Amino acid sequence: MLETINTFDQNIIGFRLDGGINQSEMARCYDEIEAKMAPGQKYMLYAEVKSISLRDVTWEAIKEEFRRIIKNPSILTNISKAVLVTDIPWIKTEFAVECALIPTLEGASFSFGEEAKAVEWLKADQRAGTRLDLVMSELNQFALAKTAAGFGLGMLAANLFSKGQRRNIGLVALLGSVVVGLPVGIKMLNNNRQLLNK
Repeated sequence: MLETINTFDQNIIGFRLDGGINQSEMARCYDEIEAKMAPGQKYMLYAEVKSISLRDVTWEAIKEEFRRIIKNPSILTNISKAVLVTDIPWIKTEFAVECALIPTLEGASFSFGEEAKAVEWLKADQRAGTRLDLVMSELNQFALAKTAAGFGLGMLAANLFSKGQRRNIGLVALLGSVVVGLPVGIKMLNNNRQLLNK
């Protein structure tokens, strides 16, 4: 069952999932999001996943979600921050991937028992308001990309591969840096632009 949670904050939309999702539940949640969305206004998302049964997520619910996102793409781009509270490891991993794929989204996951900490993180500004800087997740993403690129370059410099292998590794490193760096760069530009507009 997918239900809305009263977060007692106009800018935070809350949901709780326990089991499956049907079309009417999905539609009700998107109605809630659309009702709270104001033109040009960002909102925050708080989600709890107690349990999930993928076989009980109906095809109609999935179609309803895609229909709403296609009809109103700003539903995703207007989420400024999101937190996930769950004890299911693969859901936390999937959420981290989603946050990486949506450049404008800053997200964090917490376990049950840390609900107050999750809301506090959601409401707090992770950056100083008077200067442009990186949040920790952006720094971690850049550090990971830089480490991987450095490792690849080190292997090339060590001359451990044939000429063809070096060319392929170089191309993969270049493509990887673009794939990893572009979303992070867009996210940083978006966050800094929001700071400048304050």
